[in-house]
Amino acid sequence: MTTRRWRLAAAVLAAVVGLTAGAASAQVMDRIVSEKKVKIGYIPSPPSTIKDPKTGELSGFYVDAVRLVFKQANIEPEFVETTWANFVAGLQSGQFDLSIAGTFATVARAAAVEFTKPVSYLGYSAVIKKGDTRFHDIADFNNPDVKIAVIQGGASVEYAKENFPKAQLVTLSTGNLLAPFVEVSAGRADIGIEDAWQARRYSREHPEVSDLFDGRPYNVLPIAWAIKRGNTDLLNFMNTAIDWLMINDRFQKIATGYGESGRYIAKLNYVPLGTPIAEKK
Repeated sequence: MTTRRWRLAAAVLAAVVGLTAGAASAQVMDRIVSEKKVKIGYIPSPPSTIKDPKTGELSGFYVDAVRLVFKQANIEPEFVETTWANFVAGLQSGQFDLSIAGTFATVARAAAVEFTKPVSYLGYSAVIKKGDTRFHDIADFNNPDVKIAVIQGGASVEYAKENFPKAQLVTLSTGNLLAPFVEVSAGRADIGIEDAWQARRYSREHPEVSDLFDGRPYNVLPIAWAIKRGNTDLLNFMNTAIDWLMINDRFQKIATGYGESGRYIAKLNYVPLGTPIAEKK
């Protein structure tokens, strides 16, 4: 076959693949609209997603916000519980269409899922035993004598492996974002790492520990919801919905209804493209 024919064949194949992919992705939102039902993955993580241990009822500002979004389209959400270690597999296998777990949008994760526009921005902090004088800076973590507790599947694992290769990682298979801090309280780890809000919350309730970076979080990243790669129509729908929630302050009003925790998150809400984060009031 001549070079020209090879190029023509390649172009035709690419077009066919593109059309097939487009048709496949279009079916997702078409199905949701037709069935008037969307499956939403969640991970219990107060205050964004709260599961009543007695009734199983869900609340939280992520839950309330996504319910409001789909109510506008006359679509009924069906919630499916998942974990940080399994939410990507749940999306890829079709267990649910959308994950509203507040996920740090990292480059590594973007290779596995599609991320919506950010719903907030959040950094990490670390909890240590009160009185432990070994740690003054994040560089002090990179020590072979230091045990760092992190949650399996969390972005903190990627960061710790890259920045603290000498430390001993204690990887916890749980959806409880407070678990790394519990390890510190129990003396099974020297440092517990999770998002800055969870660190603040835990340290205020447990006087035996300190929030090392209170008010000065590191590795600040966008928090977004996730969709299976290729489901572009659902991604576009959710991005429009997030704009609608944020520009009209609906998300902020929902969040502030959840007390101090909601107000804290609402301050870190969506920043339109091109707006410096420091200028967002």
